Amino acid sequence: METKWQIGPVKLANGFDAVIHRFCEKRKRYIGEHIGRLGGCYASEWNTSGEHTISGMGDPLLNLVPTTKKTVRVQRWMVVYPSGSTLIFTLQSEAIAEAKQNGFALIPIDRKVEEGDGL
Repeated sequence: METKWQIGPVKLANGFDAVIHRFCEKRKRYIGEHIGRLGGCYASEWNTSGEHTISGMGDPLLNLVPTTKKTVRVQRWMVVYPSGSTLIFTLQSEAIAEAKQNGFALIPIDRKVEEGDGL
């Protein structure tokens, strides 16, 4: 089963901080602690939907907030040489000049990638 939240620091619906220490496969619960209003640490559990479930009296303000994945645009130009080797440029003008002089092909790379793509 792929977990929705990573082990480590997380945010709660009330904006406070929490930490997930582990995921209990048997109980299908995230086990950790949250920081209270006065700064103390309190044991917490969350189900696989991120709902606070400690003692069966979950508090919606203590639900886990899913982290948003960062998206970035990648714009590069790859020069392919007759030997099959490649070199990637960040400036299009440099890539074009190199491709004209020594290259076999020029491949533009222009795409949005999301955090975790390809991992």
